[in-house]
Amino acid sequence: MSNRKIDTHQHFLPKFYVDAVGLDLLNAAMPNGVAPTWSAEAAIAMMDENGIDEGILSISSGPTLPDAPTLLRKCNDHAAELRSQYAGRFGSFASLPLPDIDASLNEVRYSLDELKADGFVVFTNYNGMYLGDEHFSPLWEELDRRGAVVFIHPNQPPHDIPRVAPASVLEYPFETTRTATSLIISGALRRFRNIRFILSHAGGTLPFLAPRVALSLSMMPGVAERVGDGFDAIGSFYFDTALSGGRAPLSALAQITAPDHILFGTDFPFAPTPAIRQFGSVLDDLRIPGVEMDKVYGENAARLLGR
Repeated sequence: MSNRKIDTHQHFLPKFYVDAVGLDLLNAAMPNGVAPTWSAEAAIAMMDENGIDEGILSISSGPTLPDAPTLLRKCNDHAAELRSQYAGRFGSFASLPLPDIDASLNEVRYSLDELKADGFVVFTNYNGMYLGDEHFSPLWEELDRRGAVVFIHPNQPPHDIPRVAPASVLEYPFETTRTATSLIISGALRRFRNIRFILSHAGGTLPFLAPRVALSLSMMPGVAERVGDGFDAIGSFYFDTALSGGRAPLSALAQITAPDHILFGTDFPFAPTPAIRQFGSVLDDLRIPGVEMDKVYGENAARLLGR
């Protein structure tokens, strides 16, 4: 088993992607209204400072784009180039041009068979369709057949955002909770058992709401038969620690999942290096039953990703 420290929640922002998406959208999600810049050199400097051996790169959330298959193929190829150029420092979760299922299935084949990607990043909703929607079943069938890893990252909700805080502060954790619950209630999580789903940011608000969700599932006609035990369903997800390096969220997380389902994540560059340093110092000092930091920092990801 690898003893490398592996960051499963690390983003990259190639210039051609930023140009296509537009800075306005990226800026709007940030608490300070300013999207971060990114370079491979800056990512490696952050990893070296924090004792991180490898970062699994993914594109952060963006809008549905008119030529998504072309743009995201370019992103996936670029991630493969970075993995080759900086051997051992980067892995990748390939992007999919959802909600286009046929184009996404084509990208699954290319990314796994040609690029040898570690898995895929998908967003919490596409045009208001959450991931339990039947629309996604053909994709889940193929990824289940391949035993793929799917990293779920939140994006903008399909409704107006209340004027309380930027989307990344509150709406992103809520979006993660919504789409995880969608996967559970639809039965997709149980039907496609070979997919290993990772939830960002310690599962959003799911650990706190787990008793409420589990009880509600048991009361909804036909859902209990489709889902099985609600707590088992919730605990079957993997969860990363990005922006969640604190006693309260991780104590809650330890109550709903096994120690080998918790993964280390930074959310670089959307989490700046000082914040990563601060969260890291908290994680280093944590003593929470059910949170085994040797496993969190590397063993769990090494097992999941075949390192």
